[in-house]
Amino acid sequence: MKKTILSHSVIIATVVSMFLSSCATIVSGGAPSITINGNVNEPVNITTTKQTYSGVTLPAVVQVDRHKLDGQRIKITSEHYNFSDIILSKTVNGWAFGNILLGGFIGWGVDLGTNCVVKPAQTVFDVQPQPKK
Repeated sequence: MKKTILSHSVIIATVVSMFLSSCATIVSGGAPSITINGNVNEPVNITTTKQTYSGVTLPAVVQVDRHKLDGQRIKITSEHYNFSDIILSKTVNGWAFGNILLGGFIGWGVDLGTNCVVKPAQTVFDVQPQPKK
C-alpha cells in the first residue's frame, strides 16, 4: 500500500513538473552571455547593468540583465583607449514557441515571467578602440 502511494506521488510530481516547466527558461535561463572581442594590449573595465568587470583582457565574456535587454548599454573603458558603448537589442527566443506545443500556456507564462521569451539579438561584438588624445 505504501509503495502504491509513493509511486503515485512520484508520477503526479513528474506530471506537474512537466506542465510547469518551460522550454525557454530551461534551455536559456539565467543571465545571457555576451562576448566582446577587440585588439587592445591593456586591461579594460567593462560595465553592464548586471556587473562590473575590472582589469579584464579582450576577448571577454560578460553577463547582462535579461529583464532589460532592449537598449541596455555595455560600457568599456581603459587607460589609453576610448570605446563606443555597445547597445543591445532583443529578439524572440524560438524556444518559447516550444512551450505552446509542449508545456502549454502555463509553461509559456513561466517564460514570460522569467523574460526568457526574448534573447539578445547579437551575442558577439567586435569593438574598435580609439587611442585617447
